[in-house]
Amino acid sequence: MHIYSKMLVALVFSATTLVQAAPPEHDRKPRPVFSDIDTNSDGEITLEEFSNLELPHGEPEEVFVSIDVDNNGVISNEEYENHKPPRPKRKER
Repeated sequence: MHIYSKMLVALVFSATTLVQAAPPEHDRKPRPVFSDIDTNSDGEITLEEFSNLELPHGEPEEVFVSIDVDNNGVISNEEYENHKPPRPKRKER
């Protein structure tokens, strides 16, 4: 019976450690709304407007080009909504 108590304590401790190690979803900043980035309200985001954002990673020019899929030099609302930002990599344990 004593060995089962030790196993139970070890199992609970392991599960608690895993839960604490997972990054909380609520710590990430929400994605900016298109209209907040489009400061002149013309329905397109220019590189100048986009460069005013604080990006969690990557250079503004590189990220802008990856979102501007039709390569016309501006980001449309559709391009912005269809873009899936990369998820942060999980830390190695």
